[in-house]
Amino acid sequence: MKFITLLYRCRNLTILSVLMIVSSLAFGQQNITVNGTVRDSTDNSTLIGVSVTLVGSTTGTQTDINGKFSLSVPSNGTLLFRYVGYENRNIPVNGETKINVSLSSSIKGLDEVTVVAFGTQKKISVTGAISSIQTKEIKQSPAANLAVTLAGRLPGLTSIQKSGEPGRDLTQLYIRGQGTVNGQSPIVLVDGVERELTYIDPNEVESVTILKDASSTALFGVRGANGVILVTTKRGTSEIPSINFSAESGLQNFTRISQPVNSFEFATLRNLAQTNDGLGAAYSQDALDHYKNQDDPLRYPNTNWRELLMKDFSKQQRYNLNVSGASKAMKYFVNAGFLNQGGQFKTESNLPYDPSFSLNRYNFRSNIDVQLNKSLKAFLNVAGYLEKQNMPAGTTSLFPNSNDQLSGQSPALFILTFMNDMNATDPGPLTPDGEVITNSIVPHPAYGQINRAGYTQQTRSNILATYGMEQGLDFITKGLSTKAVISFDSRSTNNLFGAKNYQKYVQVIDPNNLDADGKPTVSFRRYNADENTTLNVSGASFFTSLSNVQAYLNYNRTFNSKHAVTGLLLYNQQKNIVDAQLPFNLIGFAARGTYAYDSRYLFELNAGYNGSEQFAPGNRFGFFPAVSAGWVVSNEKFLKDNTVISLLKIRG
Repeated sequence: MKFITLLYRCRNLTILSVLMIVSSLAFGQQNITVNGTVRDSTDNSTLIGVSVTLVGSTTGTQTDINGKFSLSVPSNGTLLFRYVGYENRNIPVNGETKINVSLSSSIKGLDEVTVVAFGTQKKISVTGAISSIQTKEIKQSPAANLAVTLAGRLPGLTSIQKSGEPGRDLTQLYIRGQGTVNGQSPIVLVDGVERELTYIDPNEVESVTILKDASSTALFGVRGANGVILVTTKRGTSEIPSINFSAESGLQNFTRISQPVNSFEFATLRNLAQTNDGLGAAYSQDALDHYKNQDDPLRYPNTNWRELLMKDFSKQQRYNLNVSGASKAMKYFVNAGFLNQGGQFKTESNLPYDPSFSLNRYNFRSNIDVQLNKSLKAFLNVAGYLEKQNMPAGTTSLFPNSNDQLSGQSPALFILTFMNDMNATDPGPLTPDGEVITNSIVPHPAYGQINRAGYTQQTRSNILATYGMEQGLDFITKGLSTKAVISFDSRSTNNLFGAKNYQKYVQVIDPNNLDADGKPTVSFRRYNADENTTLNVSGASFFTSLSNVQAYLNYNRTFNSKHAVTGLLLYNQQKNIVDAQLPFNLIGFAARGTYAYDSRYLFELNAGYNGSEQFAPGNRFGFFPAVSAGWVVSNEKFLKDNTVISLLKIRG
């Protein structure tokens, strides 16, 4: 009986010991919330979208727009930080609740791929003149136009913005200057299909690459003479779904604008000019004194037209929401954005219509990748935008028969011109009866062109769709694959013109007719026979469609770890229809072959055979070959162990 009691007590002791051990383990693995910030080790800038995961689990998160993260993990766990282009880092938690991390650029950067014409290549093996930037650099500039964002960031690219009007900030791009006489713009390919750069939301873009020399643009034939811009949009990468929301707000202003003189300075300079021409003074000394002292502003005004018509700045806002993720069978990236731009000219608040400069743009993109089986995958890219641009109808009233897409006329340019034609000695902007004041030589006063000439509204919409499939052909030979891509874009434009005429008056001061105070009387006479009319509404619509078909045969294989061979055969056909015009057809064949030995000696052959019915029969096709080579000197044995030169490559 004592033995049984002892055994029972020992068993209780054993159970108690096990419970204590389990309790101790559980206590050692107690979850804590870890917060921190991830930065670039070079410039200390915060990194957005860094993957932070608990090693050995699916628990994870991503850094927000400020580079911050928060994650609940065991106190003795280890965090893995991963970001494209940077070295991975494992950081033990060790019970710390605050962990700040710096990531260094990957030393394996040369093994990464870069976008080239109709494909990708390892950076180290590129022999053509290529430059590229990534998402981080693109999002540093909160510009409404992606082309403006590229200014100063890609060597060899010149960006000239001729207008800052909302919705009309089209930018002229040159790659290595002007290469041809007529069309001087480079080709823009978005995910391999020719599209516009202006309307792309920067939050959708993964990278932008420019091709600058003959070896990198030969596949495009004569159309590559001005260079090529390749835009790659984002795709899902992380197994942990990521939801990102960003909001931006900014102020815009003219970089430079003329500063007019005041009325006293204008009168003084006018007298000097006329005296020099032997015409005598235009203003008496008494008038100069009144302009200077401003003791009679009705007859001797000092009107600051720039301050009267223009705001100090205009506002811009952008909101963006995207979701991305990946699984074994599917990857996805879905993005929606909204952009609002305001104008910098003041408008009347009680008008029955809105003549102000403004732009509202809605963007959407969905990139889906599906792995159908081990060797077959498909992708579907669907994107689009809807934007409404508003402006005064001043230009429309000047050119009533130009119901085009408003591409050749700038309302702001005319308004600025007419504004500068009004002097500080001109009163304004309105008569006591509320009519527009001008002077004897200005037929279209700026105030009237902004507020009294009506409005123009342009609505543009674009739907872009690309579908493709890629089949691995390893059963024929390793590294061989084929791909087919078909895309269709449709763009519609609707112009709504609400134009009207308005009365204009010129101030008249009669020195021979004095008022009760003994001063010359002031009256206003009609400038011309224009009458105040109601809005005359008209419109015009335009439609453009583009279809594109591509067929690829790719080869990519490395033999004995030193001989890297790639090849490409491409067929490309494109049809562009603008309104009721005959289609613009393009057809082309392209080939590329590369060879690299031990990442030291590089050879590349490119050739394009392209044609268009825009040329005369017998001259519609052309053959454009290019050969290039490179030598990565820094990979030679005599330089591998040096601590000064990290990369030295000679190419030509």
